[in-house]
Amino acid sequence: MEFKLIKKDPIENKSEVLVFGMFSNERIKGNLLNADKALGNVLARIFEQEKFTGDIGKSLMINTLGKILAERVLIIGLGKRSKLDPDVLRKMAIVAAKKTIPFSKHIAFSLEKVDRKGYLSALIEGMILGCYEFNKYKTNNKNSNGNIRVDIVTSKFGDKLFKSEYEYGKTIAESTNFTRDMVNEPPIFLTPTKLSEIAKEVARLGKLQCKILGKSEMEKTGMGALLAVSRGSEESPKFIHLTFNPNKKPRKSVAIVGKGITFDSGGLCIKPGEQMRTMKMDMSGAACVLGVMKAISKLNPPVTVHGLISASENMPGAKAYKPDDIIRALDGKTIEVVNTDAEGRIVLADALSYAVQLKVREIVDLATLTGACIVGLGNYTAGIMGNNESLINKIINASKLAGEKIWPLPLDDELRKEIDSDVADVKNVGSRWGGAITAAMFLEKFVLETPWAHIDIAGPAFLERGGEWYPKGGTGFGVRTIIRYLLGR
Repeated sequence: MEFKLIKKDPIENKSEVLVFGMFSNERIKGNLLNADKALGNVLARIFEQEKFTGDIGKSLMINTLGKILAERVLIIGLGKRSKLDPDVLRKMAIVAAKKTIPFSKHIAFSLEKVDRKGYLSALIEGMILGCYEFNKYKTNNKNSNGNIRVDIVTSKFGDKLFKSEYEYGKTIAESTNFTRDMVNEPPIFLTPTKLSEIAKEVARLGKLQCKILGKSEMEKTGMGALLAVSRGSEESPKFIHLTFNPNKKPRKSVAIVGKGITFDSGGLCIKPGEQMRTMKMDMSGAACVLGVMKAISKLNPPVTVHGLISASENMPGAKAYKPDDIIRALDGKTIEVVNTDAEGRIVLADALSYAVQLKVREIVDLATLTGACIVGLGNYTAGIMGNNESLINKIINASKLAGEKIWPLPLDDELRKEIDSDVADVKNVGSRWGGAITAAMFLEKFVLETPWAHIDIAGPAFLERGGEWYPKGGTGFGVRTIIRYLLGR
């Protein structure tokens, strides 16, 4: 996909589709008014007939019949002018991509009032994200999105700012799509070993430090939790550690931790067949970590970043771990296994303990951890919990800029007794009530005093039917938020 800055009147720029944004319940004005005059003052009548009022995400396309150089005009609602922010531009571009890509290879955007940093990059993000397809395994793979030309028609941007916004938006969007690809891969392909190979390639291209622990290294290190979950599978577990060091003295060090269950059968507490489908997505947290590490090597935040992934399958093999087993994690704490289908928090226990040993200033983990979070917040919103309100607020603010919905849940002290164990330091499951919270409280046991935030992405990481702003399948949720958190923007 090629983006070009064009400094001319939009109706004098040749394209297959010319895209305008329109605020809700406002009169036709500016460049859109000029286009309307050239088209014969037809828009007001068409708006009334089609009941188009400029609500966010709504759109209307008309054929210009050769009256201007663009073959079609696409008008997309921006909602209320007072609520214009980068995410509105991102959504505008996603709509434009979905409406035009099936038939057009040359699209132009008319931008008038958009001249603030972050707005153009969000539009570029949206265009690349909106074009995403996963058709790698289709025989007639005809994905030709790389041949699309997008003109940004405006006089509000200089070449230097345009280049900066383009590079930023492109990097984030491509890293998000890279994450989507991993989540969408079938589990026969994306094993823990393959995930580690992808991590090595990310490290090579981004000049990151890379350390991969196999089974024997984990045994020497004492990663009893990750090893226990992996026992039922013929696939070897992997622990992945990528490190980014900035060019300048870092402000702080951060660990981004991802759950990497490349397929979750439930183990001996096996899932029903229908619930087992889509469980290739149980490594979405790990994929997010790799997407973030891929991006930051280009964006160079002033932060040392450790990307940590516990990768394993959870299978019901002859050597599989069992209910009532007691497991010793990396930091020495013991875990009573109540349910083998609550394996994600167990493998994260070792990764969080490892992060503490690195003496980082902050830890953030991402995991498709609980169905309870989906029950509470739905398919499009992640839950966030942690032991540090300042860190939680930083991530929530970053998520708003990223256009990813994250909602805080409490670590309710009255629920802590749910994971008390009679025979070990902690048990891996409480009652069904407050399941997302007790899962986070389990993780909290392994971060000690380090400021920590847990993001439960079980809902938005994978959408079987897609969403208004997301494709079907892997969404890449979390990549955009974590990058903005690390950059402080």
